[in-house]
Amino acid sequence: IYERGIAEFDDEHHEFVHRQRFDKDVPLYPDGHPLLHKVEGIEYVYFSDAAAVMRVRATVEAFRDLSQYEGFSCLVSGGREKSPQVERDSAGKVVWGWKRDTTPIRWSLQEKLLKSGQLKPDEAWLKIADADAGKPVIAHAGSVTWNEHRRRWVSVFTQHFGSSLLGEIWYAEADAPEGPWRKATKIVTHDKYSFYNPKQHPYFSAGQFLFFEGTYTHSFSGNTDQTPRYDYNQIMYWLDLDDPRLSATQTK
Repeated sequence: IYERGIAEFDDEHHEFVHRQRFDKDVPLYPDGHPLLHKVEGIEYVYFSDAAAVMRVRATVEAFRDLSQYEGFSCLVSGGREKSPQVERDSAGKVVWGWKRDTTPIRWSLQEKLLKSGQLKPDEAWLKIADADAGKPVIAHAGSVTWNEHRRRWVSVFTQHFGSSLLGEIWYAEADAPEGPWRKATKIVTHDKYSFYNPKQHPYFSAGQFLFFEGTYTHSFSGNTDQTPRYDYNQIMYWLDLDDPRLSATQTK
């Protein structure tokens, strides 16, 4: 990574202007698909991947101030992935919560904590499984939005190391943007083709139909036959949320 920072669009000159540069080792910074959500009357910008585990108050001042960013984490305040320490209460229960200057929960961090014994398997936060087969599903990238039709938070994400490297798309639901996400159903599959970084589009979604796009490419699949005019392009799908094949995931 060459640089991280913030650019702001200049309405007068119709161009983006560099505003800020971040240190590469900061634990929290704007990264992922943004969404707005109010908690106890305070509006936040959440940054979502397969789960939304970073947020900051929805003001220009807070957005530019990395010290105000919060990560959803089980680490002690100020904890880092390089030398993680799980926070527990007096009863020994893991303290999950929004914490400033703290590495948020990620698959890599959770795996490290499980291997070291700091977390037990039943304490894991990121524990998505195929709603039908029960097999674990490791999420790669995705997006989270509130779905009015389902009255729940919805995640559409790419599976890491599924039946194709980055071509399997899954659907999951939760009661909060950070999760926990538990059950998922595969909604798109590809034969030797990748479809990564799916992004939901609430603007188009209405009623029972959910729209999402992703990047369709042969680049990570090993496929030497590129689809003419479509390769490395954005492809839009829509999903019928009332399809009975989603019922196993939608059942609480």
